[in-house]
Amino acid sequence: MVNEDTIKKRIAALESDIKVMTNTIQEIDAKKQEAIANLNALHGAKQQCESFLKELHNDDQTASAVTGSWCGKLPTVTFPN
Repeated sequence: MVNEDTIKKRIAALESDIKVMTNTIQEIDAKKQEAIANLNALHGAKQQCESFLKELHNDDQTASAVTGSWCGKLPTVTFPN
């Protein structure tokens, strides 16, 4: 039979469950924020690697442009007869 005492006990149990669920949600939210921070760090690391790769590629092209026009070729010298 439903009476006031039974309802009050049920309310107390529900309040306890609400507290547990609220704490669980807060923990999950903290983990989500940490995961987002980790994801952002990974994206930053990837961008840094891409920047290094681009810089390395640009340095190779600059070196090639500076040395590539004559590297391995001897200038032609003509001597008078």
